[in-house]
Amino acid sequence: MKTFSNIRAAFLLSISFLVSAALLVSAALLAGATLASNVQANSGHSAHKASNKSLVKECLKPAALPSVHCGKAPTAVFATKENKDNEGNKANTAKLYVVFSQNGHVYLTTSIDNGKSFKPSIAVNRTPELIYDNGENRPKVVLGKSGLVYVSWTHKTPGRYSGDVRFSRSVDDGKTFDTPITINSDRAIISHRFESMSLDQQGRIFLIWVDKRDQAKAKNNQQDYAGVSLYYAVSDDFGKSFQDNRKLVDHSCECCRIAVDQDSSGRVVALWRHVYPGNIRDHAIAYVNPQSTPIQGLPLRATDDDWKIEGCPHHGPDLSIDSQNRAHLAWFTKGETNKGLMYGRFDFTENKTQLIQSIDRAPSASRPQVQVMGNHVYLMWKRFNGEQLDLLISHSADEGKTWSDSKTIATTKNASDHPDWITNNNKLFAVWHTQSEGLRLIAVPQ
Repeated sequence: MKTFSNIRAAFLLSISFLVSAALLVSAALLAGATLASNVQANSGHSAHKASNKSLVKECLKPAALPSVHCGKAPTAVFATKENKDNEGNKANTAKLYVVFSQNGHVYLTTSIDNGKSFKPSIAVNRTPELIYDNGENRPKVVLGKSGLVYVSWTHKTPGRYSGDVRFSRSVDDGKTFDTPITINSDRAIISHRFESMSLDQQGRIFLIWVDKRDQAKAKNNQQDYAGVSLYYAVSDDFGKSFQDNRKLVDHSCECCRIAVDQDSSGRVVALWRHVYPGNIRDHAIAYVNPQSTPIQGLPLRATDDDWKIEGCPHHGPDLSIDSQNRAHLAWFTKGETNKGLMYGRFDFTENKTQLIQSIDRAPSASRPQVQVMGNHVYLMWKRFNGEQLDLLISHSADEGKTWSDSKTIATTKNASDHPDWITNNNKLFAVWHTQSEGLRLIAVPQ
């Protein structure tokens, strides 16, 4: 007879798989169902009001043009660039870059009016390929200096849950892209997926991903191996090439996103769900150095919820580091110690997470995101209210010690992607892609 804990775990997994399946189905509808040969087209879409039936109808067309609204898993980032206005006067214009997946391509588009309209979409990979494009595993974009644009994604290879990490760069501000390259040196038809990308203080590119090469090796040697490994690769020549793959750690969870951020000196920090002894799946945190050896023993434990579960929850954490190099964390758990959506602040001087508190215990609450803005910290998450999905935020004005009541800033009645934070200087925006409304940027009052 199953224990109550196992029943909860089984129920959680079933809900997670159903939600993931629903998002994949709705995303497939949005993309247009079949691969197309066109690699570049005018998006032509502007901002859309809630429940825009014409948008849904347009996106369901098999030949729908590449668009941030019709595509899947868009990821956005702002860059402030000095431009000239119509009178020739210099002005700082916030340029928004968005990558998304549609019809076997990763596309880049840009906007200079906070997402109200977009420039023609440019194909990053001119040859179509199968792409992972769901909430946890999606294309990424990072901006370098002097017009450098870096894009990564995971290519679906023929095996079950298998994939390769792909990368391309533009040296002309996204007008054209280099031929994509595969980053993982191991080319077995196994999982090299859920990549995350970041830059350090010297402009080096870090790509970190979950990798099954060590699990496969252990299986061939008839040895036990919990979870998978985390591997990473570094480019110190602005994306022209990457150094050898390096292992960060053994025994990470198999299918959760890896959160990354930089500290005040630009060093890269990663947060991931880890498999601790007894199959406890809590979170670990570490600095990722350009040429470090694998972490020996157990990595620093960022959360201690005592969540024992036979399988991956498909629910990765989020991370934002403040000026004092304290890591503000948001995560999901169904552990014995904590349950639901959680917040905490990890201090590297003490190697300890403090100020741990519940964000939302509702069964329908999911996908917490955290963002630091000076002494202010913002949380965002989704919750189904019985009729529609709400996007909620909460705010702390004292570095995470106390929090405001939750506030709904957007809703949708149909399928939606994971929300995310983006910043433009001192302005904060929530980014949310929904089936009915397309891609929305929602300004957050500060």
